[in-house]
Amino acid sequence: MTSLANKGQLTPALFVMAVRNSAVIAPYQFEPEYFPGEMRTDSDTDTSEDEAIDNNTRVGNTDWCLCTKCSSMPLSDECVCCKETNAVSHRLAHTTLCVIENEDFRTVCLNAEVLRVSAIARADMRGDNVQPISNDVLRHQAYRQFTYWIHQRLGRHIRKVIPSCVVAKIRTVFPSSTGHYTGFKWAE
Repeated sequence: MTSLANKGQLTPALFVMAVRNSAVIAPYQFEPEYFPGEMRTDSDTDTSEDEAIDNNTRVGNTDWCLCTKCSSMPLSDECVCCKETNAVSHRLAHTTLCVIENEDFRTVCLNAEVLRVSAIARADMRGDNVQPISNDVLRHQAYRQFTYWIHQRLGRHIRKVIPSCVVAKIRTVFPSSTGHYTGFKWAE
C-alpha cells in the first residue's frame, strides 16, 4: 500500500478503504473477563454489588458471612457481608475483622448525640418539622450516616444495600419500639 501511495496511484479515499478492508477492528477483544467464582480486587469497580448475588441460598443462615458479625436477614437482597462490599474495604483496617469494629463507625453511626444533631440538621435543611428523636429516628439516621460515610452522596433514587453486620448492630443499639423493621427496598 505504501509503495502505491508513494507513487501517487493511491488517493487518500482509496487508502482509507484499503486499510478498512485489510484489518478487522475488533474492540474489547483483549479486555480481561471475570469468571464465575473469581474474586475481584479492591481496584475493581463496585458493579458486583449491584449485580445479583445468588442470595436465595443465603436466607435463613449466615454461612455466607465472612466477618462473623452478620445476622440472618429475611430478604435475600439484605444477605450481604461487609467483606463482600468493595466500597467498605477502605474503612477496614488490616487488623479489623468487621466494619462495625471501626472506631469511626461507632462515632459516626452509633453515637446517639451525633445522630440526633444530624437528624435535626436534615429536618432543618428539608424544611421539615423536627420530630421527637426516638430510636426509630436514630436508627434511620444511622443507616443514612453509614451510607454517607461509605459512599458519600449517592443521589436521588440510588440505593445501596447496607451490610447485614451493620444493620444488625444498628438495630441492636437502636431497636424498633414495635419490633418490626422495614428492611431494604430498591428505589422505585
